[in-house]
Amino acid sequence: MALGTTDERDLLLPLFTGLEDEPLWDTFLHRLLARTRAQRLHLFIRPGGMSGMPPIRRTIRVHGYAPSATPFDLEAFSEAGLLPYASLRPNRVYSLEETTLPESPEAVQRQRGVLDAAWVAHARFIRIVAKGDHNAWLVLLHDRLDFGAGDSALLSSLAPHFALALAMLMELRGLRLRATIAEDALALLGVGQAIFDPAGQAIIADAIATEELDIQNTGQSVGRAQLRAVAAQALNAACRELSTARPEARRTVRFDERLGKDVLLRRAPVASDSPLSSGYSVGLVRQDRRENARSATPVVAATLGLSTREAALAEAISQGRSIVEAGAELQLTQETARNYSKRIYAKTGASGQADLVRMMLTGLAPFA
Repeated sequence: MALGTTDERDLLLPLFTGLEDEPLWDTFLHRLLARTRAQRLHLFIRPGGMSGMPPIRRTIRVHGYAPSATPFDLEAFSEAGLLPYASLRPNRVYSLEETTLPESPEAVQRQRGVLDAAWVAHARFIRIVAKGDHNAWLVLLHDRLDFGAGDSALLSSLAPHFALALAMLMELRGLRLRATIAEDALALLGVGQAIFDPAGQAIIADAIATEELDIQNTGQSVGRAQLRAVAAQALNAACRELSTARPEARRTVRFDERLGKDVLLRRAPVASDSPLSSGYSVGLVRQDRRENARSATPVVAATLGLSTREAALAEAISQGRSIVEAGAELQLTQETARNYSKRIYAKTGASGQADLVRMMLTGLAPFA
């Protein structure tokens, strides 16, 4: 069965435009519920591969229907021998009669109890597998009326489109997760980034860059950085120059004379499938931020092979304190602090205080 124009408008459009719906696919699922005259519709998504994402469950029901019914649970139905959902053939529509496994009279009675508690008399199931081994199950339920051949044909016709939408959903969520992890790691270092077009207009910016450059939303894109006239002109000129410069080109623009803050600009790296044109620039700002010494000390001890007290001294030194100052902060005598420092250099192989600071700043402590 080919999807008609009405189904394309009412079902396919919200399927693909609803990837960002909260709750997920709300319009699509409600319209599918109405289109099939089901009383309840259950969606279960099990992300595949190494995604590490939790399962997604959604249940849609006719308004006011069966408030006392036991919530539908794929695992419970499978355990009762009613629906071996993991072994269903992808893209095939099943009825309850086809999936119920023959059991002993006692098991049949248990199955009937599960069906009655969930107020289920008729059902249609389909398993859909998307690229990346992402699995989804759509389940239509009714307590009195059976579903027709048209309902099964509709589910079957929707399957390839749903598989594509599911792959897109998982890809978007994976990208968002990776972006969040990367942004959080940079934030621990006080680093913020923004992307500028050749005219100096901000296309996208993270929280730190937005704060530091005072980027305002204009409604069309992220907006302009609200800088003093001289700094704004310098930023615009730098972005314009970088739009045609070599990839290794860099520009710095001082955006806060009072605090001595600069933004470092470079050509945006553009992959073949990137939505950015080659004329965009990445602006990087940095706040004066260092890691918390209490959380960093055990990381330093573990990675550099130091005792807890030695690691605390090394962390304090890396924060810009002298050995004597760091020792006093840790309530160590000058002699003890110097003895600790000698042990630190011996254990780490550092040639001196500057080399130790280099090890600390290029290690994992700044992310603690």
